Amino acid sequence: MIQAATFDKVLSPVRRAVRAGVVIIFGALVLVVFAQVIARSVFNAPFSWSEELARYLQVWLILLASAACVRKQLHLTVDYAVHALAERAQRRLQVVALAAVSFFLVVVIVSSLSLIAATGSQMTPALQIPIRAVYVALPVGALLMLLETLALAVRLLGPPEDLLPVDEHAGGEA
Repeated sequence: MIQAATFDKVLSPVRRAVRAGVVIIFGALVLVVFAQVIARSVFNAPFSWSEELARYLQVWLILLASAACVRKQLHLTVDYAVHALAERAQRRLQVVALAAVSFFLVVVIVSSLSLIAATGSQMTPALQIPIRAVYVALPVGALLMLLETLALAVRLLGPPEDLLPVDEHAGGEA
């Protein structure tokens, strides 16, 4: 069986790349929105493309950052009854929940690939870039979330010491 440390070591470069991508996209988003506000307020000449670019950057930002949220277990969960269960039963229930999430993410990946294929040569209205450049964020984000979900499952199925949080500065970056 794969050990959590091995899984984290393999995912570490991916996590670093995603983290860098999130930082770059967030920076670009701030710059685009700030430039739009200045152009509209100061020069009374808003850009025709900035809102569309900000929207698409936000899509990418959310889907990439969601993988880090999965890893840190920051997504909303309903776990009122779980705390009343024994620790072993809690772990089993968490594995079942992660299996359901994994199934959903596989469905998202497959469906989004079909969506991308269906867009053909469709272009965005203002930027005139292929719409698939935006839609590809769906399978990429879902794949990253799936990898983090599998990493959580490996941790849950492993020895209890694997349940300890991964140190952010020891290669387990988000």
